[in-house]
Amino acid sequence: MNNPEWLGDFIDVIYPSACVGCQTPLVGNESNICTYCLFELPKTDFHKIQDNVVQRAFSGRCLLQKATSYLHFSKGGVVQALLHSLKYRGRTEIGELIGAMAAKELLQDGFLDDIDFVVPIPLHPQKLEKRGYNQSEILASAVADNSNVKLNTNNLVRVEFTETQTRKSRFARWLNVETVFKVIDPGVFENKHILLVDDVVTTGSTVEGCVVQMERIPGIKISLFTLAYAK
Repeated sequence: MNNPEWLGDFIDVIYPSACVGCQTPLVGNESNICTYCLFELPKTDFHKIQDNVVQRAFSGRCLLQKATSYLHFSKGGVVQALLHSLKYRGRTEIGELIGAMAAKELLQDGFLDDIDFVVPIPLHPQKLEKRGYNQSEILASAVADNSNVKLNTNNLVRVEFTETQTRKSRFARWLNVETVFKVIDPGVFENKHILLVDDVVTTGSTVEGCVVQMERIPGIKISLFTLAYAK
């Protein structure tokens, strides 16, 4: 069911127990997302495919050992509603729930076997203060908590505030994030396998900017997990 974003905001206020995905009232033991939307989540299963579309999206741009996105993103769909609520409406419990679901599948299928640290894509302190939380950190924490992999949130930092990536060319987007990230102590990540975590892959420029900074560290390996992939 496709609904305009303003309708979701309105229903959240009037009916706080409505499903975030389809806005129908929750019943029984349902929380945040109704049983139907959970069952019908458009999972990608990319983590089971070595050369999947997410990994190919970064081919020739930066080196990722493996990459996956948990859900397919479509404009006006349930995943967009979930991401919007997580990112802009303070519904961090959605990230905790979906992140935990994803972690259990990744762990079961061996995707996390050799990961040393789970690392969220950082927000600039100015944006973090305004929003109050980093949605990528919520997801990363859920993955770490449900896989017994260490979470690291303070070594990869964002040191420059960048403009929105919308309507920029691919080269301009890359320039926009090329120098905005910094690794505080490279030794922490030396000879480690890092799982970068973000909410959604669109242009991939932010991920590329992080990897460009991190791949200079001796012996490092970098992989990627995102909640969603936008075609």
